[in-house]
Amino acid sequence: MTFPRVSALVRRIGFGACATLCLMSGGLMSGGLMSRGLISAAAASGAARGSIETAPVFIVEGYRIKAKNGDARAMVRLGILCERGLISGTPDPKCAAAWYGQAAESGLAKARFMRARMYADGIGGPRDPAAAAALYRAAAEQGMAEAQFNLAIMLQNGRGVPRDVQEAIRWYEQAAFRGIVPAMRALGILYVGGVGDSPRDMVEAWAWLTLAAENGDAAAAGRLPLVRQALSAAAAKEAMQLLDAYRQLRLTPR
Repeated sequence: MTFPRVSALVRRIGFGACATLCLMSGGLMSGGLMSRGLISAAAASGAARGSIETAPVFIVEGYRIKAKNGDARAMVRLGILCERGLISGTPDPKCAAAWYGQAAESGLAKARFMRARMYADGIGGPRDPAAAAALYRAAAEQGMAEAQFNLAIMLQNGRGVPRDVQEAIRWYEQAAFRGIVPAMRALGILYVGGVGDSPRDMVEAWAWLTLAAENGDAAAAGRLPLVRQALSAAAAKEAMQLLDAYRQLRLTPR
């Protein structure tokens, strides 16, 4: 069955070279990165440890040798060790920013994301929302879901880039179909309030909020009763069909 809403989404979401829309037999992955704002580097690399213990010297030196030979992943690992204080025993955000920046120049998506987050938060150097948005966009175009979500937030709020809610929705959709639960919730909330010059769409809102709730988002679940009350019987049927279709869609990087 051809579903006009899904067909429109497929046309809309495939705007970047990084996107391939695949029909999967299973639903969206469970869980996701829960965040009210930008997804942080800590969420991407692992939460900070409660007590700082330095990493073994041979591991650090091994990463340094690889980094000197141009290994961008080793540079990112050194950045994480610096940021978490695992080299000197004290967190060193400037050291981390330097390593992330060097790795980002190689085009590694995770490095771009980590450096962008530091620019966005003003960690390890001055706050620079424009530089953050540019790096998030570069990583997003490579298919990194966390970067897609963070870029969408910046576009929605006009932070570091001109405000563009329609483009934000496209990036939220890409992030959502890669399993980022807060992106599902964000889409639901946007459709409840109306998007740009478009009227609110409670069918889309219910489908996205339900998808987020199914993946453990309590805030989305709390909004569902009021949205459901706004649906007629016909709209509720359409919303269920849309939800079933969205459950089968997943984005994977090329």
